Amino acid sequence: MSGAAAVMDERRVEIDVAAMIAAAIRAKEEKAAAKYALVEATPEGEVLTWKITPEQVAKINGGDRAALDAFFLDEDNYRRIRAGAWQYMRNNAYLKSVISYEDLIQQFYVELLTGKAKLRPWDKAITRAEFTAFRFAAVGGLDEEYIPFKEVAQCRKQAN
Repeated sequence: MSGAAAVMDERRVEIDVAAMIAAAIRAKEEKAAAKYALVEATPEGEVLTWKITPEQVAKINGGDRAALDAFFLDEDNYRRIRAGAWQYMRNNAYLKSVISYEDLIQQFYVELLTGKAKLRPWDKAITRAEFTAFRFAAVGGLDEEYIPFKEVAQCRKQAN
């Protein structure tokens, strides 16, 4: 028996569990980035008045920092984001003692940069993603991926 135990010790293979977990997380993030890097068209009935194209939305969702910087550095987009932050602070006065409107803008940028918030190519979705990032700015941001979906009004047949 002692000889068999010695053979077992020689055959022991060490497994780096932390590296396996990190690889699995990277693979999951790459899969999600590839999924949202596809160009999505603006649905019928929706408008896109932000200074951004569906291709830029796909690049931002795919993790392209240059596209994100171009979105934020556009004067019209930044003015709309800043106005949204001011509006959010006006409607939630209790936040003034905790954070400033610049923190809200930075949180929106960080959420898009890290991939926690994903944009969709229509106005309501971009604004919803912006205000969701604002809502969680005081507590450190989103803790899971947020993707605004198109709300579709569904009618139910009612029995008369």
